[in-house]
Amino acid sequence: MTTFRAATAIIAAAGLSLFPQASHADMGKSPAGPQGIVLSFEGGYLYQDGPSVTGHGISNVVVTGPGDPVTDILVSPDSGYFVGGLIGYDAGKPFIFGFHRVELNLLYGRTDDSAHNVLSPGGDIVLSTVDGSVLGTGGATGTTNIERKTWEGALRFEDDDVINATTTVTWVLAPFIRGFDEDTRTAITTSVPCCEFGRTASVDATLYGIFFAAEPETWLTSNLALVGRVGAGVYGYDADGSFRSGGTAVTTGDFDASVSDGDSGAGFRGLLGIGLKLKVAPSTLLEGFAEADYFSKVPTAHLTSNDPSGGFVSHVQDDDLWELRTGVRLTIGFGPGAN
Repeated sequence: MTTFRAATAIIAAAGLSLFPQASHADMGKSPAGPQGIVLSFEGGYLYQDGPSVTGHGISNVVVTGPGDPVTDILVSPDSGYFVGGLIGYDAGKPFIFGFHRVELNLLYGRTDDSAHNVLSPGGDIVLSTVDGSVLGTGGATGTTNIERKTWEGALRFEDDDVINATTTVTWVLAPFIRGFDEDTRTAITTSVPCCEFGRTASVDATLYGIFFAAEPETWLTSNLALVGRVGAGVYGYDADGSFRSGGTAVTTGDFDASVSDGDSGAGFRGLLGIGLKLKVAPSTLLEGFAEADYFSKVPTAHLTSNDPSGGFVSHVQDDDLWELRTGVRLTIGFGPGAN
């Protein structure tokens, strides 16, 4: 172990008891031994703290033109679920950059949210085109639905350093690719059976990068361990956005509009989390965990305001995003040397 790695390992092990550390795939030392295979499955609650999206607008007056008060309904798809798994192989000796174990990790998550408003006495529900040029008025109901889906594939290269009889630090180098897909659908229906105004937005973003992490593991008893991760990485990203609006009657033809936009750049990723690992069998581990992922730039949809004075053109814009996950993970080692 180099002096740098030894110092970092001691700091990481001490920090394990001081603050939450990252978790993504199995944390700490694998139960698979040399020439062994490891399988892991996980799932739980997903919370994403990202930007809200503009849906329909509501007003306490019948909207007829500029100056009339309109409040945009903001929708935040922050709650949902995630599932994931990995398969890995321990070569028993270093095979690339000093790492002796490789794992393929897959993750999928989904969050959604919606808003529904009904016409109030003397009020109005409105919706603008995606280019902000025309306002659809006279709405009796307004509904906005948003869904965000995320997926990731990472190839984790790992090496274990023994600090003492109960503590190890696993070093991880992981190139990854992650997708963020966001879909928004808004519709208002008019008070007299006639028309429906609607608009949609779809943004598909792909992140590709690499992160480095230290995963301390301290066994509190012979069957219970405290594990965690602290890590950081960088990534590049590309995104495509499609925005459309339209109506269902001849008189709403002016409401038809279409906007396309793209985005690209680079960002920073940070990983934090903590977990308790229970040995339920010699080569089977059950882990309860809480984890966080931070992305400094994630492309999302920014839809034009419903203000009757006119809004900006809908476009793709960068925002930071926290992804918080809490759940359970089952990890099993197979083959010679499983522990």
